[in-house]
Amino acid sequence: MLDDDPRLAVVTGASAGVGRAISVAFGARGWTVALGARRLDRLEESAAAVRDAGGTPWVHALDVTDPESVDAFFTDLEATYGRPADVVVNNAGLGYLGAVAEIGTDRLRAMVDTNLLGVLLCTRRASAAMLEQGVPGDLVFITSDSIQKVYPHMLTYGATKAAVEHLAAGLDVELAGTGVRVSVVRLGPTTSEFNTGWSDDDMIGFMQAWERLGIRDDFNYIPAETAAAAVVTAVTTPKGTKLSLLSVRPETTIATDTKAKWAKAATQGRGAGAGEG
Repeated sequence: MLDDDPRLAVVTGASAGVGRAISVAFGARGWTVALGARRLDRLEESAAAVRDAGGTPWVHALDVTDPESVDAFFTDLEATYGRPADVVVNNAGLGYLGAVAEIGTDRLRAMVDTNLLGVLLCTRRASAAMLEQGVPGDLVFITSDSIQKVYPHMLTYGATKAAVEHLAAGLDVELAGTGVRVSVVRLGPTTSEFNTGWSDDDMIGFMQAWERLGIRDDFNYIPAETAAAAVVTAVTTPKGTKLSLLSVRPETTIATDTKAKWAKAATQGRGAGAGEG
């Protein structure tokens, strides 16, 4: 598969944020982009952006935690285009704040179901179709630098992303020689709506934990478009080579105003145009 060949790409969590940025970046290459998420109204916005960029959008509801929804998504896509997707980006994810001793079971289950089970369900369905029809392609997993550096009150989220990286490493071995490549794009803080649902109390507890433990971080953010560029780099690497891991982090600056630092982090984390990715 050459860099400029038209491709059929799936992006989960494509309704906003990093997922939308990835979809638009694929569209700019003239690709057909299958947009999956639960929020159809936001998916239509992503579809318009892909179309404006020069791509062909295909919109379908997708709940990655539901096996029937996952199967329907890929089955309908394959029926529409007569072939499996050859790029699948596992981007859908969510995170909640809370110390392990305090976080509710519903939040634990939601993170595990979306961030890990959802990735397994989509990867199983997509890779099976690729292998059955002998289609070379790329499986991409969006993970987090929270697996390397401990983020207090985000341990469950980090644990799910660490599990995804373990899955990706195993798939890299399991799929060797099939023409299906595996890449991990590990992101630092990224401008999005990722923390839109976090309550003020949760945010205060998070910040207090950081201050109490003396953890230093400037909380700069990378643009979603920069994350998307890393994904494009991974899937357009020439045949015969692969990029197994790309780590994307913001540059460091010195923040002397603590209040302004946290305000900046909250504003960028709740930025417009992002979503469940």
